[in-house]
Amino acid sequence: MKEFFYATISTWWGITILVSVCVVVWLVLSTVLYRPFFKRFYDIVLSLVATIILSPLLLILTVVGAIAMKGNPFFVQQRPGKRKKLGKKECRQRGVAYGTYGEEKIIKLLKFRTMTNEKDADGNLLPDEKRLNAYGKFLRASSCDELPSILNILFGGISIVGPRPLLVRYLPLYSEEQRHRHDVRPGLTGLAQVNGRNAISWQDKFRYDLEYVRKITLWRDLAIIFKTVGKVFKRSGISQQGQATMEFFTGNKQYNILILSAGRRVELVNCFKAARDRLEISGKVYAADMSDTAPALQFADEKIIIPRIGAPDYIDALLKICNDNDIALIVPTIDTELEILAENKKRIEASTRAKVLVSDCESVSVCCDKHKTAEFFGSHGFGYPRVIAESDLKNKNYTFPLFIKPENGSSSINAFKVKNEKELQFFSEYIERPIVQECVQGTEYTVDCFSDFDGNIITVVPRIRLATRGGEILKGKIDRNQAIIEDVKKLIAAFGFIGQITVQCFLCDNGEIKYIEINPRFGGGAPMSISAGADSCENLYRLLRGEKLEYSENYEDGVIIARFDGSVRVSA
Repeated sequence: MKEFFYATISTWWGITILVSVCVVVWLVLSTVLYRPFFKRFYDIVLSLVATIILSPLLLILTVVGAIAMKGNPFFVQQRPGKRKKLGKKECRQRGVAYGTYGEEKIIKLLKFRTMTNEKDADGNLLPDEKRLNAYGKFLRASSCDELPSILNILFGGISIVGPRPLLVRYLPLYSEEQRHRHDVRPGLTGLAQVNGRNAISWQDKFRYDLEYVRKITLWRDLAIIFKTVGKVFKRSGISQQGQATMEFFTGNKQYNILILSAGRRVELVNCFKAARDRLEISGKVYAADMSDTAPALQFADEKIIIPRIGAPDYIDALLKICNDNDIALIVPTIDTELEILAENKKRIEASTRAKVLVSDCESVSVCCDKHKTAEFFGSHGFGYPRVIAESDLKNKNYTFPLFIKPENGSSSINAFKVKNEKELQFFSEYIERPIVQECVQGTEYTVDCFSDFDGNIITVVPRIRLATRGGEILKGKIDRNQAIIEDVKKLIAAFGFIGQITVQCFLCDNGEIKYIEINPRFGGGAPMSISAGADSCENLYRLLRGEKLEYSENYEDGVIIARFDGSVRVSA
């Protein structure tokens, strides 16, 4: 045996076989024992080698950083590290099950400083975006700010790969599930870093962290390291959209939505539930109505009976509902509740945690009165059907066909096309407080618009009304008509709306756009635009979470959507 061994290592092929066997055994051991032993072993070896090789660069960045930051080039901050399982004795003392995890070990994370310490006249630090200078941006874009963390890896505070160490202040905000990210050492890079870094939401970040903790392997760590190198060169995910860095984690708030006058708005209830589940948000969708047989109530997570709109106790009842159920957003769905909500918006938002998805009183008042709406269109230079004044009616200064509807109407109720004098006389007496206008000829559009809580326009989706029934759209075709989009943007900006807005207009044969009405709320056909990709429900959840949204036309164009009726049992 001894002679065979010496004979083997004395030949090149023998040495090759021996080395190959050793490598295979090493890889097998590394794979099998990676989490309990080899992960830390590789951390020590690689960080020691990196410290030696990168020492000249570290020295240069230290000197340059001291000049660029006008002082200390290093940034030292306490971060939570790995938490260990409690021993039997400590578990008995605390009265918990054996194997329970204890508190996180607090480590001092070392990085190069990327923001100056500039302060305002009152001695307060300036906002992040003003303290992040060109040198700091370079450090972040190249990830060179992380280089001193090699020492943290060497001395055991963090690992090469693992969940990124976050702020100590976040510890009380974690759910018990989220705290499992600290069951392993935090890392210089991790699964969340290669899947978006700072550009992804907190929910996605925690999901990736927990996925990593559940399955740590040598090959996954190698894949993450290689992907990290690619991300560094691409400079992707450095900051969150609308932020200089990453928005602060505010905890696991519940975002409960209250849909008022839910009635038949089953589609809208389901859209909110789908958006919530897709974003993995905690919260319920509540549907409120004065009738306990309203179909939408049966599809909501919780149903609530509320007094009739305008009843003396309506607002008080609404306040109680919001506080009892921790409502984050109130969503009106019919015109008759818009004015009372607009008038009481400040009171509601001051007395509850809820935001009210309604525009200001002036805008709502104009939209709820068709005469005021027409006057607004005219005074701001937008096309609209000519209103036939009483003097014109007496002098027969008009031509048929005409269009007649209530001046405070909704959902095309009592709205009729008038073809002759006999019909005009009949409908003028039949409709209370009518408004008579020219009957516009052309392609009829509904435009679903969405603005954030500050009035910034996020989506504008025109759709052609292909078929209607009782004023409700049955079939529609998404049509990304840029002329309509740009004109509607101007209209929305002139009003200063927030939230969902539904605009009715005609594109005349001569290319002129004439507006019929505006409903500053979710229209019945809004789920059509949502299904095409302009998801106002998802946008609302994102806004409630504190995200900043940008204008987008990222929705399907040309798609035809048809609506249908359904039935649901509402009693035993």
